This record gives sequence, structure tokens and C-alpha cells, in this order.
Amino acid sequence: MVMKKYFVLFLLLLCLLFQAGCSSQKQNPPVEGVVRVCSSMNRNLSEALVEGFANKTGIVVEFDPLVATSLSQRLDLLSASKVDVWMGGSAEEYYMAAERDMLVPYLPRGAANIPPQYMDRDGRWVPLSIDYIALLSNRNNMRKLGIEPPSSWDELLQPVLHNEIVMADLTGGPPYGLITSLWQLRGRDAALQFAGSLRTQQVLYLPTEAKAGYEVYLGNKAVAVMSLRHALALEREHPFLYAAPVRDGNKNMITAVAILKNGQKRKEAERLMEYLLSKEALQIMREYRMNPLADALNDKNKYGDIGTVPSDDLRWMAGEKQALIREWINAK
Repeated sequence: MVMKKYFVLFLLLLCLLFQAGCSSQKQNPPVEGVVRVCSSMNRNLSEALVEGFANKTGIVVEFDPLVATSLSQRLDLLSASKVDVWMGGSAEEYYMAAERDMLVPYLPRGAANIPPQYMDRDGRWVPLSIDYIALLSNRNNMRKLGIEPPSSWDELLQPVLHNEIVMADLTGGPPYGLITSLWQLRGRDAALQFAGSLRTQQVLYLPTEAKAGYEVYLGNKAVAVMSLRHALALEREHPFLYAAPVRDGNKNMITAVAILKNGQKRKEAERLMEYLLSKEALQIMREYRMNPLADALNDKNKYGDIGTVPSDDLRWMAGEKQALIREWINAK
């Protein structure tokens, strides 16, 4: 009886130890080989990239698309998170994140041959792709108006294009590129003079460039300001549309990636950075019609004549953004 009593007590003790161990594991689950990623890019493309990385390395990826909010709100969200890698932001956005000491410098091997004008000098973010600004025209509308499809900003000021121009709002992408490009190339006074003239054209501003392109597709508007990548895709699908890179003030629109300082998986994050410049990742980008920077550098004729492009002052473009847009809108 005594032996039986001790045996029962021994079993109870084992059970308690086992339960304590399970409870400890629930509170502190193992996270080896897990990297947290958020992305500002197209969700399908982002998921394809992280899936390719996971399949190649065996590292589990916790992925979330980045909520579409203001830049300040996005940076607040990221700085309070434990995300390891942020994909898909613009050079201006990463500049502001670096100013807030949110980024960790890291230069993947695949970035060694990227020219310095496309890179952050401190290696805090790495470019993945590049795009430019285009004017997408409806050829049928142009014939009715009696003009050739425009390929420069100044051609948008033709009286016949009054109430015929559409673009996304001025807070980012090609429309903001229009502001910063002309401001840097022509100077403040000439840029604001152009802004005042463009305002008299009664431009239609929509929430996204996809909506702007759709207006031109329908023939409701004659010309849209868009990214070259999207404009060329629409031209390929619809022969009555015509895409032309802007010649008199284009812009290097860079999409990049960076490691966030608050992340907990630095080695896994570095491996993802390496993967995103690999041949496998570049092929995924091509399949989703994203233009890898490597392709643009290897094929100088890929996009034709993209016109004059300024050497961007990111400090000014990012730090003075709201003031620039306000002056542009109020120009006379």
C-alpha cells in the first residue's frame, strides 16, 4: 500500500511537470526560422515573393500587407511593430524611416553593381525595381481633337485638352513625381507657373491611377498621367491606347526594401534581402509585370526615351512634401 501510494504521488508529480512545461511552451512558443514581413506592393506579387523565399530556404514567413494610410501613420505603425522586413516602399518613404532611425543598414551581394544614383549612400534600403512617368492617351479621342498623343508636360497645356486630363491625387506616385521633377529641373517659379496653367485645364483627380487609366480606356478623358509600367500594360491589351514616357521632366520612381530595427530575426531578414535580388525573385517580379532595376540597367533601350530625369533630393522631397503640394495646388 505504501509503495502504491508513492507511485500515485510520483505520477501526479509527472503530470504537473508536464502541464507546467506545456504552459511554458504556450506562453513562449519557439520562433526559430520565422521572419515577419509587411509589404506596400501588390498583394499577389508580395505573396508570390515570400512563398518563393519560404520554399527555397525553409524559413517560415509571417506576411501582412501594409495598410494604406498616410506616410506618418505608416511609419508610426511600423515603428511600433516587430516586423523584420518592409518591402515595397518608395525611396522617399525609406528616407523618412531612416531619419527616424527605424532601419538597419544591410547591402546584399546582388546590390554590388547597382549604380550609386539608385542607392541609399548608407545602405539603409535597397532598390528592387524602377518605374517612370508616362502619358496614356486614347487614340480615338486624339483623332477627334485633331492632335497627336502628348509626350511632354508642356503639351498638356494645349487649349484643346481643357477638361481632358486625368490623374491620381497628388500625394504620391507619378502626380507627385510631376511636381518634384519640374520643381528641380525648372526651379520653383517656373514650376509653379506651370502648375497654375495646368490648373486652368480642369484636371480630374481620382483616388488611384487605375481609375484614371479606366477613364481614358472608356474615352471619358483623352489622356492620363500614369506609371509607365501600367500605361504600357494597357497599351499592350488595347491597341487604341498609346503610352509615351514624359520627355521634359520624368522621374526615377524606385520601389525598395529594408530591414526594420525593431525586428527580432536579423539573420532571416538578411537572407530575405539576398533572395529578393536573386534570379528567382527577379523572374517572379517579371511575371507580375514589375520592372526589376537589374533589367533596366542591363537593357538601356527597354523603355525607350524616358526624357530628362533630375537627381532627386530625397531630404527635400520627403521632408517638404506637404508644403510642396500645398504651394502647387495654390499656384496661380
